[in-house]
Amino acid sequence: MFALAVEENCRRLAQLVEEALIAEVTLSPKPGLVDAIDSGAHHDMDQALFLRSAQALTPYFEEMALVSWGSIMSQELREAIAAIGRKAEQAMLAATGGINTHKGAIWALGLLISAVSSQLSRKQRIFLPEVFSDIQLLTAFPDRALTQQTESHGKTVQAKYGHLGAYGEAAAGFPHVQIALADYFSRDCSNETKKRLHMLLAIIATLDDTCILYRSNQEVLALVQQLAQKANQQALPNPAFHALAAFCQSENVSPGGSADLLAASFFLLSINSVLPVNEGKTVYQ
Repeated sequence: MFALAVEENCRRLAQLVEEALIAEVTLSPKPGLVDAIDSGAHHDMDQALFLRSAQALTPYFEEMALVSWGSIMSQELREAIAAIGRKAEQAMLAATGGINTHKGAIWALGLLISAVSSQLSRKQRIFLPEVFSDIQLLTAFPDRALTQQTESHGKTVQAKYGHLGAYGEAAAGFPHVQIALADYFSRDCSNETKKRLHMLLAIIATLDDTCILYRSNQEVLALVQQLAQKANQQALPNPAFHALAAFCQSENVSPGGSADLLAASFFLLSINSVLPVNEGKTVYQ
């Protein structure tokens, strides 16, 4: 019975990750990003491609949850999650014909589902500050199986600008996921779509998004951040939001790193609504 409950819990966690990825790509309109309306600044992607990718990744997130169930943050768990993540990347590329739709999301959500599964199994509750600190612990362990890292957009940007990208975000305990959740719960707005778009703007306004830097430079990133901050200070829709969307199109930039963190934020929102956590309290209390 307990084994069956473990499998059911891990399957449900993986389903929540898939739903978060789908919620991110269907949220519309998003500046520079693929959504239900158009492909933003991308010419080789559309919503259908992201949906196929999200569905292909679900078994691997379930596998991550299973290996994390009952485990503490450790070198062994770090390398187990990394190995599954590499398999997930290959499944993504197979599903998309070689297009990178969710590499950053695999990293972020893989760490999150691992920390959530570990905490839920060991303590029968979820407390977000501990989830974020566990991720910091897990990220600190090296992936010893990765002997020769292939070139990536993140590495290119790090070499040029010094930003640590997705690794630095996780090592810091996902501060921009925390920013997005704080924006969501502090915003007086009854429209769920607009509240979630504000979450995205809160991330874009403060994140040194390596996807933007790879396609452009620090000056363009700074302008994107300024427009996002201005758009987030007013009710949507507003002129600054439209200006941000137009600027992303004209500069051919896409805040893809922000989109990955938005999906991670959606996953944590769903944890709060679905799982019995904190003896009836929310994970944010």
